[in-house]
Amino acid sequence: MKTTVIVLVGLMGCFLTSVAGVSGLMIYNGWQSQGGWSEWAFRLSIGYPCSCIVVLLVFPWFIPKASHWIEEGLSQQRFFTQKSDSI
Repeated sequence: MKTTVIVLVGLMGCFLTSVAGVSGLMIYNGWQSQGGWSEWAFRLSIGYPCSCIVVLLVFPWFIPKASHWIEEGLSQQRFFTQKSDSI
């Protein structure tokens, strides 16, 4: 998977996660007592850029390494499963 695709998907995920987190917390604590839509927009304007920084700085380095590690683990798991099935 290309780094560009990983970053773009990560940015979309950040936005959806930020919206869900801000909305959930405000609904839980009482929408109007938290400030309503203006507070929602303020929290999103802080939270989304912060999560984007993580995606832009960490994902290009971390995702390829994590993908390789996971694929190695899965291939080893298949190896052990095939050996135990043949016994």
